[in-house]
Amino acid sequence: MLAVLLNGTYFLLWFIITPIIPLIFLYRILIGKESYKRINERFGYPLIKRPKKNLIWINAVSLGELRSTIPLIKILLKQNYNILLTTVTITSASHVKTIIKKIDSKNIIHQFSPIDHPLSNKIFLNHWKPCCLILIESEIWPNLINISYKKRIPLVLLQGRITERSYKRWLYVKSLSVLIFNKFCLIIAQDIINGQRFEKLGATNVKKGINLKNAVPAPFMDKIKEKSLISNINNRKVLLFASIHNNIENEAAITSHIKVKKYIKNLLTIIVPRHPEMADQILSLSKKHDLDTKIRSYDQHINNSTDIYIADTIGELGSFYKIADICFMGGTLSNKGGHNLIEPAIEKCAIIYGPDVSNHQDISDILIKNNAAIQIKNIKELYTKIIKLYQNEENIKKFSDLAYNITNKLGNPSSIILNELEPYLKK
Repeated sequence: MLAVLLNGTYFLLWFIITPIIPLIFLYRILIGKESYKRINERFGYPLIKRPKKNLIWINAVSLGELRSTIPLIKILLKQNYNILLTTVTITSASHVKTIIKKIDSKNIIHQFSPIDHPLSNKIFLNHWKPCCLILIESEIWPNLINISYKKRIPLVLLQGRITERSYKRWLYVKSLSVLIFNKFCLIIAQDIINGQRFEKLGATNVKKGINLKNAVPAPFMDKIKEKSLISNINNRKVLLFASIHNNIENEAAITSHIKVKKYIKNLLTIIVPRHPEMADQILSLSKKHDLDTKIRSYDQHINNSTDIYIADTIGELGSFYKIADICFMGGTLSNKGGHNLIEPAIEKCAIIYGPDVSNHQDISDILIKNNAAIQIKNIKELYTKIIKLYQNEENIKKFSDLAYNITNKLGNPSSIILNELEPYLKK
């Protein structure tokens, strides 16, 4: 009874706030977070026709989630499906254009995800009529799930992940979680821990430890730009801080550079912020320590005196992994769960990360068990480990080779996932 009441309350709340939703989106347009030319899509109104063939709807939010679906999308396209790919942000939408261009298929359609208003969802679903809805990672939208279920559209959660915090919140309303999660015909969880959480929340068909990100390399810059960057680096030692999140990790990057450079005179530290707008914060901290700093988006080039290179661009991380000797993975000191550990392993980096790898715990366990990565607790331990690696460069090669060999043996999860999906895909 409580579950029905809570579910109904959420449903009604959307109607209560309906008058102010246009004002919210007007504000978002003004601050550049929405596209006014395509705002209709956020309300569920498409301006393009539905293709005649069966259509699979894949809903992703972050760039990482989006990119992880590429191998599966390619397989589904070969099986003659149309793909409706939805995202939320303007940044991810621009990235979709690049993905569609690279895949070179006319059977991929991009739309912005509709808000979880019941009317928006009904309009969207009535137009597109997907044969299956695949939500990626942690996209739990109750109205969308309930309406899709009533329309008998198979619901799949792929790359299923739920943070410990969210998991505990759902446990407070266990009857509601059961009402929501048992509507999924299939949940494919990233690892065993996440799979167990979904089962405890009411999911009935959970497959554990299948991760599409295992098969997707990080994106690279074009060859001409990469060649120019390597030339400018001029055989210097390269320390990379990848996808760092906040002031804690900014401090970790700058402090590590200062400490390590006392031993490694030709050190270059490349910092790739998770969000490009962080560049100014990093620059400010760097200037406090009188470090020669260049910013990639300003088209500033590395020279022999450059200490810090802030790569505040999107879609080039693979090239920085390729160039680096040692890589610290962001989101692990800032309690964000960390980022994909397989990407730097594929490019033969020696990998270091902090205590929080909850988003990639299974891969972390494998790497640590095989002595193929280094996990640290704090900034002091971080720069101490980096110094030791540079003082004995054979260990850099040892860690990078081990990580590369281990991740190459993980296999391609796309075929496994397709076998699990097939019962729910209408031909």
